[in-house]
Amino acid sequence: MRRGRGALGRKPGRGRLVVGVLVLAAALLIAADREAALQPLLTAGAAVAGPVERAVSGLAAGGSDTRRIRALEQENARLRAELWTRPHRPDPTAPGPRFVAAQVIAYGGRQGLSATVTIDAGTTSGVRPDLTVLNGDGLVGRVVAAGPGTATVLLVSDATSVVGARLHSEQPGEVGTVTGGGKPGGLLRLNLLDAEAPVSVGQKVVTFGSRRMVPFAPGVPIGTIVGVSPSTDPLTRTALVRPAARLTALDAVAVVIPPGSVP
Repeated sequence: MRRGRGALGRKPGRGRLVVGVLVLAAALLIAADREAALQPLLTAGAAVAGPVERAVSGLAAGGSDTRRIRALEQENARLRAELWTRPHRPDPTAPGPRFVAAQVIAYGGRQGLSATVTIDAGTTSGVRPDLTVLNGDGLVGRVVAAGPGTATVLLVSDATSVVGARLHSEQPGEVGTVTGGGKPGGLLRLNLLDAEAPVSVGQKVVTFGSRRMVPFAPGVPIGTIVGVSPSTDPLTRTALVRPAARLTALDAVAVVIPPGSVP
């Protein structure tokens, strides 16, 4: 399992202890993610592992410069999220969503497990399953489980991830779905409902979303089309999408909390 940015302490003994603790925490957090029937175990894992992971993160990220940089990255993610979601509010005068800043404190998803990350915000901050997670570049994924102080996020690149999407344009673009390819740093697959839809390399793809912003807020960048498959399927049009967010180098993120949600 990998950590977010930051270097662990230099003492070999501490390093081995930290690695051992993180491996145990990841096992609790991720092992049950594939099966919905084991969702309570995943939530329990988030609750138990959260304090340990936050303590380890404190060892890894020291210094005022690091804290300032992360604070700026979190603010950037929050401002971008507000910019992307504002045009899609049904009533611009009504209260909009709020955004909970968080830090990626653990990676998971190796050896056949789901592609997930752990963030240091949970139910105490209003984070719950099926909320959008993004950073300053675009969509990261959605929350699949939450404990009091941490939450598990399924990355958009996971093979089980399906996101309603549309081509970005001034007029409402073609609609389809984006599915993960199974690798955090790999390409995504866009399947458009219209098999004859014009698609070209370089086009942007954004979330279709819903007005309730669950499970995805609308208008969040998913990625850019880098390849278009020949139109051989009479039912859909397929393209390859490079994720907007660097899913293998995540740090500061924001969780979109819909209006009316109780903190």
